[in-house]
Amino acid sequence: MALLVFIPVTVFTLSQAYTSSLEEAKYNELKLMTLSLISVFEMDDGAPVMPDMLFDEQLNLPDSGYLGVIQLTQATVWISASGLETHVDTLPTPPDIGEEFYVAGHPLDGQHPDYFVYSYTAEFEDGDGYLPVTFFVFNHNADFENERRIYLRSVWQYLIALGFGLIILLVLGMNTLLKPVRALIQEIELTSHGQQHQLSANYPSEFTPLKQSINALLSAEAEQRQRYKNSLGDLAHSLKTPLAVALGTPDLPRSAQEPLQQIDALIQRQLKRATAGASSWEKGIEIAPVVKQITNALNKVYRDKSLQISVEGNDGQFYGDKTDLMEILGNLMDNACKAADRHIRITITEHPYQTDLCIEDDGPGIPPEQVERLLTRGQRLDAYTEGQGIGMAVVADLLAAYEAKLAIGQSTLGGAIFTLSFPAPLRMPG
Repeated sequence: MALLVFIPVTVFTLSQAYTSSLEEAKYNELKLMTLSLISVFEMDDGAPVMPDMLFDEQLNLPDSGYLGVIQLTQATVWISASGLETHVDTLPTPPDIGEEFYVAGHPLDGQHPDYFVYSYTAEFEDGDGYLPVTFFVFNHNADFENERRIYLRSVWQYLIALGFGLIILLVLGMNTLLKPVRALIQEIELTSHGQQHQLSANYPSEFTPLKQSINALLSAEAEQRQRYKNSLGDLAHSLKTPLAVALGTPDLPRSAQEPLQQIDALIQRQLKRATAGASSWEKGIEIAPVVKQITNALNKVYRDKSLQISVEGNDGQFYGDKTDLMEILGNLMDNACKAADRHIRITITEHPYQTDLCIEDDGPGIPPEQVERLLTRGQRLDAYTEGQGIGMAVVADLLAAYEAKLAIGQSTLGGAIFTLSFPAPLRMPG
């Protein structure tokens, strides 16, 4: 953008400067030619006398573009040989004695201002007095304009070539300077996709602190997550043994057995909820293979119902733990199998920033008045199927942990449709 302004402004400035220089040179040239005419002019008995051949050859050659004229008492008394075929209609007003006159663009023929003109008035002795004599030298501006056009064309050509050269140098320079930045962005992209765990490329010294900071952040996150999982695993293991002992106590009253089982289920649920959650640095898991794996298992479990489970779409990723994905899909697909009469349809659709997964059945569906209650925060999602509701509660917690969305509606199959929207972590541009 700067070049688009710089080049025309530069051409205009150089054009003005060159034109001024040419006009100054033309002024000096015509002045010298006028002085040469004055030096050879004589008066003889009141009549002007000029030699047949002049020192300036341009005034001797017809159609040379130059013309000399001498005016005595406002009457033209001499025209140079170069003007034999030139029709002179208009002469400038003679300057005062001892004064000069110069102008660019005089209409010699009365119509076209195509001539430079220089004039000077001098006094010559004639008998007892002096007569004012005005000398004119004209020059057609064709050569002047041609020279100016050639110069401007050359300036445009060289400046455009220089502009392209500067653009090439800037592009090469920017590519060279930004090459480490692009490499860093690419490594961060690979790390964000889970294809590597640390930044390992060699960068200029200016990027070393940034590389070290990012690697430290990645290591700290990984260590914290692992430490958190280990602590929760230790907690689960520590609670598991006392619960097992308590549940294995002979003659344990039923009133105590059920609370202990609920405590065990709640511990597993909270542990699962605490360790769940998408990480921006985790590699995406293909959803389709997990769906097909669960479908194969459910076909065996519900063999007696002869269910038809169809899966549409093969694209889509889940950014999180595979076990969590199996827990979510396993519970929802199992509920669909319980509610369905014959047909279950699962559709996977990938979008730029999320993946949608729809689970539909041809069962009795969910009454519209219950959908809002099921989607209300804090309500149990087990009202659709029979059971204790622990599995669906875990699903709700996992969806919240992964910031996923759940929508319930009426399927075209006749039953309910559960639509899951799994977000994808924001990616840096590659």
